Formats: sequence, C-alpha cells, structure tokens
Amino acid sequence: MTRLLSLAFGLLMVAAATLASSGPALVLAAVAVAALVAGLVIRLAATLAVVAVVGALALSEPSPVVAAIAGLAATAYLVVRHADGTDAASALTVPTVLAALGLSAVTVLGATVPLALPWAPLVAPLAVVAAYVIVLDRYAGDLGHGGPLR
Repeated sequence: MTRLLSLAFGLLMVAAATLASSGPALVLAAVAVAALVAGLVIRLAATLAVVAVVGALALSEPSPVVAAIAGLAATAYLVVRHADGTDAASALTVPTVLAALGLSAVTVLGATVPLALPWAPLVAPLAVVAAYVIVLDRYAGDLGHGGPLR
C-alpha cells in the first residue's frame, strides 16, 4: 500500500514540475519518471527522482504555488517511500504534515509578497547562527560534566 501511495505522490510531483516545462526541463522530467519507477524497487532512486524534479523546476521557472505543490508532493513521496515496513498513516505524522504545509505556506508568501528589506543580508547570518545555537543547545556540553549551554 505504501508503494502505491508513494507512486501517486511521485506522479503528482512530476506532473506539477512539468506543468509549464519545455526543452531540457522535459528531459529531466523523463529522468524523474524513470527514477520514480525504479524507486519502487530501489529507495535510492526515489531521491534521484526528487533531484531530477528540482532540476526541472529550476529550468522551467514555475510560479511559486506550482513549485510548492511539487515540493509538498516530493516531501510526501520521500516520507512514504522511506517508511519501510510501516503503513502510510504512521509515516505521515501530524508534525510532518504540519511542518511541510507551514514551510510551503511561508515560502509561497515570501515569494509572492514584494518586501524590500535592505538590512536583511546583514541580519541573516546572525539569525542562522542563532538558529543553530538554539537547535544544538541541548546536545552541547561535556558528557561527564553538565549539559546544555544554559
């Protein structure tokens, strides 16, 4: 059942990527379909299919909504395809689906709303470092002498 569902998500991913494609993007879409079929047997080919779709999207320059649909389908495809031995319902958990939907919404909003912040390039590296510190805080520290940075 998970292979059939992953195939459906994969076909949706390729269909969204080829919506406004022509030329080399269609060649990458054909590579993605071949990798999609091979991905039913070999899991590594599933990742190759997603990389081919990303290339097709980069060459065709679709609208942000189409790219978000392809990205959501690619996320669901990889999650379901790599859920070995489990059913799709346990692979697509609520946090996974909410994270994918939330990040897609933020991406579409960021790509469609014209917002010019001249100071953003100065703040972005600091925000990335702060995000890493927040995420890695619980793993930092000496194993024998304490815990997090706080």
